[in-house]
Amino acid sequence: MYFVFILLAIVILLMMVLIHELGHYTAAKILGFTVEEFSIGFGPKIFSRVRRNGERFSFRMFPLGGFCAFYGDDGDDEQSANDAVLPEKSAADNTATSTESHNDEDLLSYVMRSKIEEDKVTAAAAKADPAPVVRLDKNGSIAKTFYQQKPWKRIIVLLGGVVFNFLSAIIFALIYIWSVGCPAPRIADVYVDAQGSPYSGLQKGDIVLAIDGQDITVMTTYNDLVANAKEGQTVKFKVDRGGNIITVDVTRQKISTVDGDGKTTEYVGFGFVSETTFINASAGHAFKYCVPYTFKLSWSILGSFGQLITGQVPITSVTGPVGSVKLMADVSRADGRNILILLPLLASNLAIFNLLPFPALDGAQIIFTVIEWIRKKPIKRKIQGIINAVGLIVLLLFVVIVDILSFAL
Repeated sequence: MYFVFILLAIVILLMMVLIHELGHYTAAKILGFTVEEFSIGFGPKIFSRVRRNGERFSFRMFPLGGFCAFYGDDGDDEQSANDAVLPEKSAADNTATSTESHNDEDLLSYVMRSKIEEDKVTAAAAKADPAPVVRLDKNGSIAKTFYQQKPWKRIIVLLGGVVFNFLSAIIFALIYIWSVGCPAPRIADVYVDAQGSPYSGLQKGDIVLAIDGQDITVMTTYNDLVANAKEGQTVKFKVDRGGNIITVDVTRQKISTVDGDGKTTEYVGFGFVSETTFINASAGHAFKYCVPYTFKLSWSILGSFGQLITGQVPITSVTGPVGSVKLMADVSRADGRNILILLPLLASNLAIFNLLPFPALDGAQIIFTVIEWIRKKPIKRKIQGIINAVGLIVLLLFVVIVDILSFAL
């Protein structure tokens, strides 16, 4: 059964990659870029299909990412498509115009013999000096390579994946809030003092809806609302008690509890034990908060990256693709609703990650393009290629190492 959740986690990751690459592809098609290949995964091809316009769609063996390859984005500007010469006439046209001097020969035999001879010459020439593959745009003209497109167009295409991830995160957040709602505490038990009186007027089964007039939402959680309450301060709890909405005054105070072994524990709190339930699962609530909730997720992800860089968060807390799949499988198996919670988080995570100015990621390519735009001259493509190749190797090694560490420690 666990294998099903592993498979589900892999499908979710592939869906996130597909959305990201669709962003690049859509922006490219709108702006007139020529796409060579749209691939999900890396490594050997498992499935591949070429459309009539020359675009190849592939599914590869290792589902750790994907790519949208553009015509000429290998950086070989020295031999661009504009240097290639297209034949003005086809072989059939050339033979047809020469038939007048061969009236004594059957037309079909002559055309076939001429075609065979021409193919031999073409093959020999290609072997001696192979010509670059030329792609045509939708108007039949020689297509521009990726680097021959204007810088602002390339930046939009590079941002397309990030934009699609953000948009999908908003849609996933809408679905999550609408179908699940936002977490809120339900009173599971109440503590009593030495005289047997409860520390508060709350009862088992009460669902907390608001604190001091502020509703609990996906943006303002229960913990956020009570975080600043001090010892001795009275807080108004708005609760749902069996369908009746009432307000209960609860004082934050020193609570003394005794466990089953007779050990006494003291802490400052409100005197109850809670379990998580979900409230406000409505269309209005979802449409109101889906956008700010997505930005909240993105901001928390940025904060996590900052803490990782400054050393506040250990590297062992980071997981690579394998660790992420395991984590998603575990939380999905624990509660099916966690899948809907994970979707906007993963989409935001992928968007933020690809914006990082690290070689081989979209953020670095955008920086290269901005530099080219400002100085009116590109950084040498070979240098960019080396930087990206090194960055990709470092990135792959990093995710492998963190996966190993997450399983070993």
